[in-house]
Amino acid sequence: MPHPAVEPLSLTNRLGQPVVLGVKFLPGEHRDTLFVSAPRQQASSFFGKNAEPFLMQLMEQLPLVPERLSIIELRGDPENPEFWRWRAEWVGRSPMALRAEPVASNGSRSALQSLLEGRQHEGACHAGAPRRRQA
Repeated sequence: MPHPAVEPLSLTNRLGQPVVLGVKFLPGEHRDTLFVSAPRQQASSFFGKNAEPFLMQLMEQLPLVPERLSIIELRGDPENPEFWRWRAEWVGRSPMALRAEPVASNGSRSALQSLLEGRQHEGACHAGAPRRRQA
């Protein structure tokens, strides 16, 4: 079960099969945050295996600007998720060389949790002062 703060969005995986990904997009003043969550837990990262096609589709459906974008994958327990930060080398609007790393800092995890749950107010998060509205 994905995190309750994300909304289901229909996409196509790398094999061309229809799938649903949990998504929450929060535009900010300097950085935008895109939370993504797999529909159910799997042995490996569902998002990671499909990151390039997912991001290409998300670029078409949401007002994403690559140089402003922070991509955070939610894994594990929806009540206490693990946060994984995805980084990409962008060629225009195409993501290349995607890689993920766990968010290790307690402060960063706490800020992301607050942001995800809508408890973060404007300007309080180092991740770029995201606003609480959703696209």
